[in-house]
Amino acid sequence: MPRSIILSLVLIAAPSLIAQTIHTTADMQQREAKLLATAKAAPTGLGTDIMDDYGNDRTLLVVRVHSGDPERHQFWADEMVVKKGTITLVTGGTLQGEHPNGTAPGETLGTSIEGGKETVLHAGDIVHIPAGMPHQAKIAPNTTVTYLVFKEKDK
Repeated sequence: MPRSIILSLVLIAAPSLIAQTIHTTADMQQREAKLLATAKAAPTGLGTDIMDDYGNDRTLLVVRVHSGDPERHQFWADEMVVKKGTITLVTGGTLQGEHPNGTAPGETLGTSIEGGKETVLHAGDIVHIPAGMPHQAKIAPNTTVTYLVFKEKDK
């Protein structure tokens, strides 16, 4: 195949290779408003939206109006960025009453975490939770929190 044809094919494919995803403030506000309504209507108090999914990494927007169940992800590390509100994050320790989530392979839920470390996170705070570490997002009653989770598959 002549070099000119190969170069042409590379240039045609280049935009998809360097494509980017942009989430504007307006987009984020619309998503957050929908998730808040979902969270308020759900018994779990959770609204979540997978914003991006690239196979080995994905981005989620999360809105909570209730504390979450303790959990552990065997295959995924989480990077959390708090957008609004205050979260008491419990990490480490031992997951009590551990059972499969049923919706995600390698993910388990529990009833509590024994011996975990509590850290209070505010808007702008960032935390990395390695794959395999039990964790739980607790929030005060009658409050709302919004955060981003950047999930990366553990290799």
